[in-house]
Amino acid sequence: MKYSLLSLIELLCSKITMIVLSLMAAVTFIDVCCRVFFETSLGFTYELVGIFLAVVFYAGLFNVHRKNKHIRIDLFDKFYKGRLNTLVSWFGYVLEVAFFSAVVYMLFKQMEDTRMFQERFMFLGFAKWYILLAMGVLASVALIGLVCTSPYAEKEKG
Repeated sequence: MKYSLLSLIELLCSKITMIVLSLMAAVTFIDVCCRVFFETSLGFTYELVGIFLAVVFYAGLFNVHRKNKHIRIDLFDKFYKGRLNTLVSWFGYVLEVAFFSAVVYMLFKQMEDTRMFQERFMFLGFAKWYILLAMGVLASVALIGLVCTSPYAEKEKG
């Protein structure tokens, strides 16, 4: 069976999302058990769950972009027919690409700033820029998924 590069990236992002969600649930469960039975919490839980949440968000965005499964407010869809609908869809798509490109740029900019100032996680003890680098890479992958999918890709498939 042949796979395209985008389908392999989609599979990888799906697996990363599932694994990290499982780890997040396990860490939360262990933290709650420690609080209930030992009356203490794991100090690093908040930082770790925050990192996991960011990984899940950016890894999951590739599939959202690729399959055009954004939350859509279709309040005005009935008013936009024909060419106007196409124009509005492409305008929204261009805005989305511009905005998400700015998000990717700002993630890498923030990564560089935290690397220069040598910021570290309080409880985990390692440098924050490693996590921001991973977020930037996942956000770049999600941007690739967005750029490779036109606004009407779902209608063309269906």
